[in-house]
Amino acid sequence: MCTDGRRCPNCPAGRLAAGSRALAEALPALGTVVSVTANDAALLSQTGEYGVIAHPGEALVYDEDRIGLRISPSVVGYRTSRALTLLDDFGTHRAYLTPLTDQLVVEALSATPADVSESVSPVDWGAVNWADTDQLDHLDDLSHARYQVLPFQGARRIVPAVVPHLLAYLVSEGLGFTVAVRGGGCVQLHRGRASMADGANQHFAVIFGAARYAVDPVQLSECWVTRAHGISGPTSAIELYDHSRHCVTVLTQTGAVCEHVRKTWEAMVASLPTCED
Repeated sequence: MCTDGRRCPNCPAGRLAAGSRALAEALPALGTVVSVTANDAALLSQTGEYGVIAHPGEALVYDEDRIGLRISPSVVGYRTSRALTLLDDFGTHRAYLTPLTDQLVVEALSATPADVSESVSPVDWGAVNWADTDQLDHLDDLSHARYQVLPFQGARRIVPAVVPHLLAYLVSEGLGFTVAVRGGGCVQLHRGRASMADGANQHFAVIFGAARYAVDPVQLSECWVTRAHGISGPTSAIELYDHSRHCVTVLTQTGAVCEHVRKTWEAMVASLPTCED
């Protein structure tokens, strides 16, 4: 499978018939893999095992030591000798196989027949009251239709140039946070305290133990602050968009968060400079 998600004439990837439900059941059984969700502007990789994989509308079952993934019913899977690749209309998600991966699961997945495709009813983001929405509904539908109504739903546009400084600040302060990267019909998430920041190259990267998050500031066009309900109450999210207005990655808080962390996060987000057009 080529790096841009498109098949070349000599591509060795074979399409899997398995649908999203079968994929969601198989991935946690693979054992140790290197998971990589990537698009043109952001990447999240983690070495380890998948946790429980959720579909849109399902709860976020999160384990910091496992790979967190939310998957779309429209995802399509491909297999090569080195990886399983998931595709949709934007970016890629790959599970690179390791010596600790269970090859029997890979073979069983390759033999899985097609199942009944599911559909998800789109949310009319212009009609709903965002103050009453759940943050997972937003993560599951980072669509262009949603992007178009951001200015009319209380979202605040901020300066994209602050992103590297923001990430460096989170690392230096030891403030835990959640990163989410969209690609291949999936949203991969990781939550924790980043231990190191690296801005030496074109990408600005932060390291969370076995996970690595990187963003290319040059590829960022817009950043918006939105608010929705999380477990700990109304929660701000920083959404980053590329030059094609795709939401490429989100920084936020998920799960149960202590009051000190919640207040520190909200104060930091409120201090980010508004973009003056």
